[in-house]
Amino acid sequence: MAFQVDRSPFDPESGFEYYICFKPKTEVEGDEVESRISIEVALSISETGDIADLSFLLPKICRNDYALSFLKRDPNANCVENRVFIALPGLNGDAVFAAPATLELDHSGRIVAIEINGCIPKTSTFTPARA
Repeated sequence: MAFQVDRSPFDPESGFEYYICFKPKTEVEGDEVESRISIEVALSISETGDIADLSFLLPKICRNDYALSFLKRDPNANCVENRVFIALPGLNGDAVFAAPATLELDHSGRIVAIEINGCIPKTSTFTPARA
């Protein structure tokens, strides 16, 4: 089962935004998101802007098999010591970023999706040389 990945058009101010749904299409309902948890995600992006893989630390409330039930159905997702690793097949990452993200949980406390906000490299630390 492949995850559903949506990407916003590129915005020069905020970069790309991604939405990855872990819940199968046959089980997606309208207002299923009950709560949201802010996290930081490390992701690898291909040269075309697609996510190749991502990793994040699970919040304490999500460190159980039930919260991970949708993720555990997919062989491309792995959980090792409270860290989730997801590889999207067929893609290779060319750049690695850390970005703010939001985990979305349903009424039962299962992780149904992740929203990744503002994935753009920060250039504020770069200072051009002066002649």
